Amino acid sequence: MINNFKPNTILENTDCLVSYLPNGRLFAAKNIDGSNLRTLFSALAPEYTRLQNKIYELSVEDDLANTTNLIDEWERALLIPDECFTNTVPIEQRRKQIVAKFALMNITTEEDWKNLAFFFGYNIEIGYGTQFSEFPMEFPLYFSGSVKESKFTMIITFMGLSAPANVFTMTFPITFEENTNFMICLFNKLKPANVNIHYRWEF
Repeated sequence: MINNFKPNTILENTDCLVSYLPNGRLFAAKNIDGSNLRTLFSALAPEYTRLQNKIYELSVEDDLANTTNLIDEWERALLIPDECFTNTVPIEQRRKQIVAKFALMNITTEEDWKNLAFFFGYNIEIGYGTQFSEFPMEFPLYFSGSVKESKFTMIITFMGLSAPANVFTMTFPITFEENTNFMICLFNKLKPANVNIHYRWEF
């Protein structure tokens, strides 16, 4: 944890430096303010403090969840911006994108999908496609094609969210144009090639 480390003050570093000197009459002046010996080490102490401040800064910037000064370097290392992430969002969102791309993008289980959505503040439910052959049926309906295709169809429901403007306003979500929600972009990017995803919103 970052809070377990903090730089010493100049006074603390002065005390630290003089503590390495032997005790006795020869070095008694090391603890006397204004003495030449104490003043010498007081002049050296600020450089140690400056170095410790830089080490502390690097320890903070190395933490993906707290980085500010090095966020551009982190983004370049992780190839951000990309087709889903941008570097024009607020700093808090940029940090989340870095953490997600660094550590949360290898999703395999249903729980992994939910955790990735939750990390960005979304609550989702995941269902699976079903092939229907006759009416009457209850909406929402998802016509997945063949039985084989239905086995590889995921239905992701964003809980507590209204449907975007480009979704037809009926109880079954039919998208007439590409949705630009970055979570949908992420899911489409991360899904297996043989899996289709349908999205719906339950507000």
